[in-house]
Amino acid sequence: MKKYLYIIGARGFGRELATQFPLWPGFSERYEIRGFLDDNANALDGLDGYPPVVSSVEDFVPGKNDVFVCGLGVVRWRQKYVDIMLGKGGVFETLVAPSAFVASTARLGMGSLVLGKTCVMADASLGDYTLCHGQCIVGHDTVVGTHAVLEYNVFLGGFVQVGDCATIHTRATILPHLKIGKDAVVGACSCVVRNVKAGTSVFGNPAKRVEW
Repeated sequence: MKKYLYIIGARGFGRELATQFPLWPGFSERYEIRGFLDDNANALDGLDGYPPVVSSVEDFVPGKNDVFVCGLGVVRWRQKYVDIMLGKGGVFETLVAPSAFVASTARLGMGSLVLGKTCVMADASLGDYTLCHGQCIVGHDTVVGTHAVLEYNVFLGGFVQVGDCATIHTRATILPHLKIGKDAVVGACSCVVRNVKAGTSVFGNPAKRVEW
């Protein structure tokens, strides 16, 4: 029996997921995308070719065969709406794009998404609800925390540690053995050469602390 998949968020990233999932070989045999959960019922106005916005997360009651993915790209909103749905007994799917590589000894947490051409190397670990956008490299023995977001083309060297709810923006490079603290933010195209403390933001090459 197919699972009924709902995408949380009908904004940009959610729409990206809705258009790529059906192209994955075998996806449509396992899942039927029923629609989006979004508090803006008009989020898709003027846009064609998408499943409908069926409800807000707050009002939706999960059914027996319903499963979820989070189509929000910002950590605080991902965490908020995942937690709401978990409180209702919702089940989140762990999905890996067919073009991604995940080593046989790597570990993927519940509800994590690994998108196109990403590589998760030997003995790396992704926490629950982690998001890896396309073409990321997660080096061997690297540990990525819960709700962390790795945007497109992020490189994490071997033995890197990324804390819960951290955000690594597009094309950032984290050198091996470094630690990115909880809730930290690494700016786009940055090269991180030293540890980043929890709750701080860094940017540049070499990356230095900044105030957004």
